[in-house]
Amino acid sequence: MLADPVDGAFDISSEESEAGAMDGLDLWKKEIEDALTVMGGLQARQARVLADHAEWLQAHDRAMAEAAERGARLDERIEKLVSGIGEFMRRNG
Repeated sequence: MLADPVDGAFDISSEESEAGAMDGLDLWKKEIEDALTVMGGLQARQARVLADHAEWLQAHDRAMAEAAERGARLDERIEKLVSGIGEFMRRNG
């Protein structure tokens, strides 16, 4: 007994013609080709998604680096301001 991926199962008996057996093989071949086509499409889509994500990740990393740089510059400005206020307080206080 051979399993039929569409109908569940069928039995190729000795009474069945060779043409009937070929029809079954052709059906399986067609279904395998269809499955390979679908898998190829899914792989291509996944490759595009991964490439898009890699681009997004690079942009995100650049944005995070820029934000860290801006934060460091802001920290320097705050430090200078606090130092200036402290100096003012020492002189006038």
